[in-house]
Amino acid sequence: MDYRLALLCVVLFAPAGGCAHFLKSRYAMDDPAYAAKYRDGAERGDILGKLKQASDARHVEGLGGNYLSGGTQYRGQDGATLTGLELGAEAYGNSWSSARMGLAGYVGHGDWYAGLDNGVRLQLPTRLTPFVGVGMFNGFSTTRVDADDDNEDNDDDGTVDEWGEKDTKFDGWLSGVYPEVGVHFWPIGQGRITVFSRYMVTTEGRDSDDWLTGFQMTFFSR
Repeated sequence: MDYRLALLCVVLFAPAGGCAHFLKSRYAMDDPAYAAKYRDGAERGDILGKLKQASDARHVEGLGGNYLSGGTQYRGQDGATLTGLELGAEAYGNSWSSARMGLAGYVGHGDWYAGLDNGVRLQLPTRLTPFVGVGMFNGFSTTRVDADDDNEDNDDDGTVDEWGEKDTKFDGWLSGVYPEVGVHFWPIGQGRITVFSRYMVTTEGRDSDDWLTGFQMTFFSR
């Protein structure tokens, strides 16, 4: 059985720096809960023990911290691509679920939206794990609309009402809910890297629903 685990380790972790390095790594010794559990480490030759200590993330229960994330969103309604940032806080009530809340803002060519984003995530208590979640956004937004028949030069190019001319319309209040999928990785015990994708279902109608894909860095403490 041990040789199979070793082979699996080589396949999964050799590209990231070598299986031997992964097995020797007590990655979360910066966290008191993890350090208390694995202070002595696994015995030499105990591959199962080393794999356990190198992948165990049950210590995350009780952690809380701040995150910064960035993402890209394509709005099918007007063909706009928006990029933005989110800054907030996230906390683990237990080892398999977390809750977060932050301020988010995304901008594109003549478009923007900003507001409060919050959600919950469910994951395995392991160092590398997929997760699923749900979230909600509430804020304000603008959209680009057709403006080729309003007798105005909306794009300031010297021509009034040319074909395909657009104008920015303030939509006012925007709300949406979304399912979310992604992957967490803990390089250290109190630091986490996340890649996520969300499908936003908004109050603007199904033509405004779209995908948002992003990257998140979170730093926790007790």
